[in-house]
Amino acid sequence: MVKVVEDIFGIATNPITKQAQVVRRYTITNANRLSVAIIQLGATVQSIQTPDAYHQLADVVLGFDDIAGYTKNRKYKFGCTLGRVTDVVANGEFIMDERRIIVSKNLNQKHQVNGGFVGFDQIIWDLHMKRPDGVTLRHISKDGHEGFPGNLYVLIHFTIDDDNRFFIWIEGTTDQTTAVNISNHIYFNLAGQKTGKRGIFDHQITIEATETMESMGDDGLPTGNFKAVDDSVYDIRLPVFLGDRVRQFEKQKVTGYDVFYALDKEFDSNITRYIARFLHSHSGRFIELYSNQPCMKFSTANNFPQQPLGEEPILGKECTRYWQHCGFSLQLQNYPDAVNQPEFPRIFINPGEHYFHETVYQFGVQESWKCCADPNEISELCEESKEKLEPEPKPDLEPGPVPVPVPVKKTGF
Repeated sequence: MVKVVEDIFGIATNPITKQAQVVRRYTITNANRLSVAIIQLGATVQSIQTPDAYHQLADVVLGFDDIAGYTKNRKYKFGCTLGRVTDVVANGEFIMDERRIIVSKNLNQKHQVNGGFVGFDQIIWDLHMKRPDGVTLRHISKDGHEGFPGNLYVLIHFTIDDDNRFFIWIEGTTDQTTAVNISNHIYFNLAGQKTGKRGIFDHQITIEATETMESMGDDGLPTGNFKAVDDSVYDIRLPVFLGDRVRQFEKQKVTGYDVFYALDKEFDSNITRYIARFLHSHSGRFIELYSNQPCMKFSTANNFPQQPLGEEPILGKECTRYWQHCGFSLQLQNYPDAVNQPEFPRIFINPGEHYFHETVYQFGVQESWKCCADPNEISELCEESKEKLEPEPKPDLEPGPVPVPVPVKKTGF
């Protein structure tokens, strides 16, 4: 059975009204001890507690224990919702309905990124509904906010079930044609948020993608072309250890994964498909990821402070120090700069149309001895174990003489 508990997380300044406002937290828990905590600031996933194969709970999401942590480290986007348009709008403009739309430019004064100066990650979302299995948060992005046309009405549903599935459903409608690409940006560490790079490098990962998006220049703008993952570090269609792959980046300009995977060029929001699997071998915790979005940005916290360089760490939950590569982020979305790439899946919605985003995280545990064996090896081990448990057949013997008991001499004291 799922239950929802509400408490006060802190007080923050509302960027729209400029007034101080209470920020509430909603913790959703199921019968299997999976719990997800959502805060109104940025519609943020603040915590996910889940047991391992030995029934020990750990928080597997990076984040903070107070409002100050989220506001101080806003640029890293810990667990928050991104929008109205996730990722980049090249040159801060695009053509829509034969007219030029100019939006704010918060990236190098040249481009817009993640909705502008006041994106969805800074909004204090309203509680729309508290349900038996979760909560729904609401925000109305006003016409002209950060340059986007139309009043955009957004609902985000956060819910879990007793099958240990965590659902994020995002809905949107508008009164004018506008661009919409909303996402969520969670940093995971299935070993537990305290374990850092050591825990992350023990993850075994699989991503069902055959192509990545090509980018160019210092700003990393997409060219509109795709690159096959064959014979590269980006080919993760078979299970690999994340640590082994990140070390292969040492000879390259980048220090780890920060890549857009092309999942589906024929985008259909009515189809939710399997995308990836992430397994921490020692604890047995895993996530299987499903979404109806055509693209996933996968990164390994490359831009976090670097301990060898003497940089100051990010101070996270329970005074945990977050360094480079201490988490990985999963960002399901439409393609970046889709507003300027007509061959990409459509990013515009009209009045009367319905925007819908679905992402599902299936949490589970796997016995640690199975983590390093493939299915064939597991089958062979099971057969060997079965043979050892079966009693050996007794040979057929001819009746022989009955042994005569030897008398035992008793001794006294």
